[in-house]
Amino acid sequence: MRLLATSLIALAAAVPALAEDVVTQAPVAAATVFPAGAELTLRASVDLPAGDHRVFLPYSGLDSLAALPRIRTSQGVEIGAIGFRRDVALDRETLFTDAQAEAWEAVERVRENVAMKKDETDTARAELRGLEARLDFMSRIEPGEEMAAEDLFAMADRLRQETGLSEAALVEVAARIRPLEDALKDLRAELAAAEAAFARLSPPEAVADMLTVEVSVAEAGPVTLELTELTSRAWWEMDYDLDLNRAAGEIAVARKVIVTQETGRVWDDVDLTLSTARPGEEVSPTPVEPDRARIVEPMDLGRLSERSSEPMLEGAMPAPMMVEEADMKSARLEVDGLALSYVYPDPVTIASAEAAELALDRLTLDAEAMVHAAPRWDDTAFTVARFVNTTGEPLLPGNANILRDGHLVGRERLAMIPAGAEAELGFGPIEGIRLTTVFERNQEGDAGFISKSNTRDQLVTFTVENLTDEAQDVRAFFPLTFSEQDDLRVRVTADPAPSETDIEKKRGVSAWDLTVAPGETAEVEITIAIDWPEGMELIWNP
Repeated sequence: MRLLATSLIALAAAVPALAEDVVTQAPVAAATVFPAGAELTLRASVDLPAGDHRVFLPYSGLDSLAALPRIRTSQGVEIGAIGFRRDVALDRETLFTDAQAEAWEAVERVRENVAMKKDETDTARAELRGLEARLDFMSRIEPGEEMAAEDLFAMADRLRQETGLSEAALVEVAARIRPLEDALKDLRAELAAAEAAFARLSPPEAVADMLTVEVSVAEAGPVTLELTELTSRAWWEMDYDLDLNRAAGEIAVARKVIVTQETGRVWDDVDLTLSTARPGEEVSPTPVEPDRARIVEPMDLGRLSERSSEPMLEGAMPAPMMVEEADMKSARLEVDGLALSYVYPDPVTIASAEAAELALDRLTLDAEAMVHAAPRWDDTAFTVARFVNTTGEPLLPGNANILRDGHLVGRERLAMIPAGAEAELGFGPIEGIRLTTVFERNQEGDAGFISKSNTRDQLVTFTVENLTDEAQDVRAFFPLTFSEQDDLRVRVTADPAPSETDIEKKRGVSAWDLTVAPGETAEVEITIAIDWPEGMELIWNP
């Protein structure tokens, strides 16, 4: 069927009576979901005779509507005025879909069962109350003062007999009530479940806001109206299972998508397209940042007080207690005129305020498994895998289950990895490789962040202990101190010497490639000698 696009820019204030008014639903037929927002296609189909008609469509969300939906219609049909009607009473059962009608029948059936069981329970309770009242009445009967002994004994025998019969009946009724109450409780729970299942299908309300569309039909027959609208109440993101097989040297990538919608409409067997048009425990070693020492003039509180009224020049008041933080880098996805779309092969059903996890595909990437350690901050080494994204498309941002040799080790946020890019990912700690760092006391100067002496010698020792039953090749990262000031002299020696320095152009960040046999411990000693002019203060965090 060829569809003609109609642009709507205004609402009709009043709509005159036409040949025939028709009320029908326009359920969601297709959805293109973006990382934030979605484009929904609502489709209504109705048989109309030739002539002019007005189609009423239940339409929620008028108060939050930013723009009118775009409407397309089948060939041979012209659209006239578009309008809204508030609080229109409906015979909603005539609008039910097959699924809604079936769910409503289930609700009505269970409601009837609840009513019948409640009547049965109430009847038993009434019978119980009658027996209790009879026993109470008999307990208050008193003989007359002139009653003969023979009559008194006869009355006593009768009361005993009637009391026994009533108490036996009371016990029988009470025993009958207990299962009735249990059954009623179960039926009410079943009713609540049936009502929830019905509500999950987003049925039309008995009183609803309506979108009215005037149509002129050239020839009698089926007419289709498609409404396209944008909503911010739906989104999707990628989710991964990343399993590093160290023996095979590969990463199995299972891609899934999590689609969430809160539109107030059920998406029942919709055609789903996912578009990138907009665009716990640690599982990676701690990044190693440069370690820069610097010196500053000491702060003179007396002089500062005298000059408190003067304008302060930049750099006039340093903060000697503050340790300089490394620059933070953040990545963002930029798509320049290029968007990816994933068309899901099967119709998808998602109720409002729910999410669906959909399997996308499985990929395999060649990977090099390594062991990285940051003994300055971590207690254990970590498995890291280096790989190139050879899939031909970017691996989009999303959460990932991190598995190593089939075992879950954690969950981490995956940043975007462009096609053809090289990346490293952490695959969890290796508890059998223990790390320690020991800071020996200074030979001169004060221990701590600030030293008032003009020399400082620091000995730092870090160790990598292998408690596993096989030899381990470990790449240990550690920041070597450096200076960018001529008056601050820094001399660093390491035994053994690092295998690589200034890694990724980070000044001083160095790495040692260590092979550690089972049960052995590798040790690296780093000696740092610093001197600076008299009257200056050292700010340094070893």
